Amino acid sequence: MNTKRSAIALVLSLVAFAPAAAIWVPQTRHEFVQAVADGKGATAVETIHSDQPLRRVYALLQEKVKTCLDVKVQRTAYVGYVERSSTDYNPNMRLVGKDRAEFTLQVEHNPRGVGAKPPQGGLFYMAADLRSVDGGTEIVLYRPTMGVKKIVASLKQWFDGDPAPCPKLK
Repeated sequence: MNTKRSAIALVLSLVAFAPAAAIWVPQTRHEFVQAVADGKGATAVETIHSDQPLRRVYALLQEKVKTCLDVKVQRTAYVGYVERSSTDYNPNMRLVGKDRAEFTLQVEHNPRGVGAKPPQGGLFYMAADLRSVDGGTEIVLYRPTMGVKKIVASLKQWFDGDPAPCPKLK
């Protein structure tokens, strides 16, 4: 009888934890881009055209990404006790041939939430594929629909060649 109860308890506990195990987290940039393109979660794909040539967009982005988005935001809150947390933004720019480039933004939260293990560099937060088109640049931006308004506004200005100020990150 004890064996039967133990088996039932095991099955019930596995069923109870199944939703936590079912959370999927993209482990590569490609998986993230595909998930956003497929419309998973609260995400959007946006195509932006810039009159600026790719080399100029890439140079400005590389500069602004390094100074504005490669930051660690630290917070302290009193919630009955002192709680410290941080978010480390990890941007990456890379050329993918002479007429293409990629931008990726990952974030690492500390303390890390419960659930699937994030990839090295943090959770994928945003990505952009840039390509040279008729003297200008076409940018396909893969992003969440919530919580990124300031970053997206700055990126759009940078895509247009405007060295706009850094967004305030939280």
